[in-house]
Amino acid sequence: MVLLDMTKIQTFLVVDTETGGLDCEKHSILSIAGVIWQPRTKLEPIFDLYIRELFINAVPQALKVNKIDLNKVYMGHEPYNAVIKIRKALDEHLGTDRKPIQLVGHNVSFDLGFIKRLYRHAGMTFSDDFRDRALDTCSILQFLMISGKVDGYRASADLLFKTAGVELKKEDRHTALGDAVATAESLEVLINKF
Repeated sequence: MVLLDMTKIQTFLVVDTETGGLDCEKHSILSIAGVIWQPRTKLEPIFDLYIRELFINAVPQALKVNKIDLNKVYMGHEPYNAVIKIRKALDEHLGTDRKPIQLVGHNVSFDLGFIKRLYRHAGMTFSDDFRDRALDTCSILQFLMISGKVDGYRASADLLFKTAGVELKKEDRHTALGDAVATAESLEVLINKF
């Protein structure tokens, strides 16, 4: 049996965003969720927020995928208040003396673009809360496919969840919290399986 040195376990924030389109320069961030993940020890959702930008730009194709009801977005948090809630959640779970945390996500560069958009709209600094480097489960899955350990053609979130044996309820798929939790659970399975 391997004993873990609890002082050396890194803490990550697994994130997912749902958006009004694919372009973080023009489409709105509609929701964001974060899950604290410490490998082999902890997985805990800490926030799940709808974001109400001043002008919401969402295309029908995006809303068809994420099934977001814009009425919920209109009742959501303006960017400044959303960032304050994110910071409060991080402080409660990591302490007020915390350093910027490393983000994890599936195709995380997409989420990073929209999280940075949120921080810009809030007038806040992204690097106060998050490190510039992020861990991408899409790249990890692609590596496992290249090495022949996972069968597949495209390193999609659906393949990640299938490979890890993580099942989501249909209504939780393409929600920020549902996908963030499933990504964290999948990563936990992958580090123990391979």
